[in-house]
Amino acid sequence: METEAHESKIDVRIIVSSLDIAQFVSKAVNDIQLENDYNIIVSSIIPTVELDMVKKVASGADILLIGGYGHDETFNILFNELKTDFNHIGLFDYNNLIVEDGSIDFKLAEKEILNSIIKSTLSYSLNLINIHSLENKLVKVTHNYNNLLDDYNQLIKENEVLSQENNELMEDIKGVKSDFESFRSRYENIYSRDILEVFRLDELWQETFRQDLADEERVVIATNKFKPDNIIVGQGFIASESRDKAIEWLKIIKTALIFVDDNSEDLKKELAVEEEEDIPEVKEDYDVSDAFENFWD
Repeated sequence: METEAHESKIDVRIIVSSLDIAQFVSKAVNDIQLENDYNIIVSSIIPTVELDMVKKVASGADILLIGGYGHDETFNILFNELKTDFNHIGLFDYNNLIVEDGSIDFKLAEKEILNSIIKSTLSYSLNLINIHSLENKLVKVTHNYNNLLDDYNQLIKENEVLSQENNELMEDIKGVKSDFESFRSRYENIYSRDILEVFRLDELWQETFRQDLADEERVVIATNKFKPDNIIVGQGFIASESRDKAIEWLKIIKTALIFVDDNSEDLKKELAVEEEEDIPEVKEDYDVSDAFENFWD
């Protein structure tokens, strides 16, 4: 509890130029009762201006009072060496202790010490307000930093997942490219090949002649007999370079079948006569008719 109470008080340390002044200041400080009336303690009175010694003793003080005759060279040197963001340095001006006959007035000394400490304490309090403001800002910045750090770590994890997925996609792309190259090598000359379209034979016959196809087999036999280029008929379908080519062939087949059906008896009689007369030239003239007559056998 005593330590906590001590830490809650303002720690003042006074730097003077000689031991005589130190004793004088010490007596004045005791008479002022700073700790009881102002919650201020003077923890050290340092009778030296040696820089290294002053630095050791002054470290950690809230307020440093530097004795001197105004802002002399010694004050400036010590101020520059000892000032931090967490303390306040004030002047304990010797000039304000001396009366007209050149002696030091003890009451003036008490007043100067008290005024210097109070003025420095006010400045220190303002400095504390700034420090607390900065601390609050630091807390907020730290909080924001931690949030950003969490977001960053999350992004790192997500990036690792995306990187893995990207590698897998790249492998898939390589596979697709390989399949594409294989496909292209197989079908790169597809446009130079004869591609046949396929149609249902009965539907195309109905559409072309407005009648049902009575004898599909005869169409198949006739097509196989004459073997037209790029025409295939079978299993209920007809394949051709185009619809028009398929229709054109069906018209030829229909005409041929009609001719054969209408003249089958006459052709048989003529063929019989030709066989009796054994005239090869005449028989040769009817080779096409004979073919049409017997192509479905």
